[in-house]
Order: sequence, then structure tokens, then C-alpha cells
Amino acid sequence: MKLEKKSVQERKEFSKELYEKIFGIIGKPKKILDLGCGENPLYFSYKNIYYIACDVDNEALKRVKKYFKKKRIKGEVFYFDVKQDDINGLDKVDVVFSFKVFDIFNRNKKKALEVLKDIKSKYIVVSFATKTARGKRMNNPKRKWFEDLLLKLSYDYDIIRYYNEVFYVVRK
Repeated sequence: MKLEKKSVQERKEFSKELYEKIFGIIGKPKKILDLGCGENPLYFSYKNIYYIACDVDNEALKRVKKYFKKKRIKGEVFYFDVKQDDINGLDKVDVVFSFKVFDIFNRNKKKALEVLKDIKSKYIVVSFATKTARGKRMNNPKRKWFEDLLLKLSYDYDIIRYYNEVFYVVRK
């Protein structure tokens, strides 16, 4: 299956290790919500986990749906716009993945705070790019604004770093 999203291709080489590290921190979940999934689920191969994938990219959602069917991954795939749709309408899950999505809230911290509070999960895994689209290292790869929100909410977190992406494993 050909992947078109650069951010997912960049994660390909360490995705298995990443999931092992995440699950090492939170335990193996029974139900995952991938908020703004893109093509991230195409690298997911765990059995006995119900995977809910949602995004605004209908083409990516078609590829994810096809992959779930081929690999017999139990779950659902649907359109959801995290900037506009009501997060309260989503199911309670064990963990929420939101990889390279929260930067859309960089200028709207109030909305980011609202989304973090309204997510029905004990754990949230949020990632941010540490390199620009041109492959150059960012001056500030950590997102202080995001860490400040987590502090304001009294949410604890661990950080997992890779050469191109930083992952916050958040405990509510």
C-alpha cells in the first residue's frame, strides 16, 4: 500500500518501537481513538485493540478503511474536524492519539485547552514535528505553550523523542 503523507513515512522506521514505548507507559489499551489520524493507522498492526480513526482527509480515511479490512483490525473510520466538531460526542477510550495535530491550536490556546479537558480518556498521546517541512531542525522543537496547558490542567506527562518528532504521553 503506497503511502502519500510525508509525516507518516517519516514515522515508519520507528513506529513499532514507538507503540511499544507508549504501551510500556500506559499499558496495552483495549480501545484507541486516533484524532486527526491521517494515515497513521496504516502502521498499526496490534490485534485485539478496537481502533477508532477520524480525520478531515477523506482520501486518507478511504485508505485506512481499506487497510483495516485487509488486516482485520476491528474499529471504525469516520470524518471528524477537531477544530469544529464537538469532541464530547466521541466515545470514551483508553488512549487518544493526536499526532502532529495540536499545532493547529497554536494561536487558539483556549480551544486546545477545551479539547484536552473534553477528551474522554485517561491518556492522550500528542506529537509535534521537530523539523521544518524542509528538513531543518526547529529552533524550539518543544512546545512550551502545550506544556504550559498541561501544567495549568495539572496533567502529568512523559516525553518520547525521535530525531523528527516529539511525543507527549499525557496522563489526565
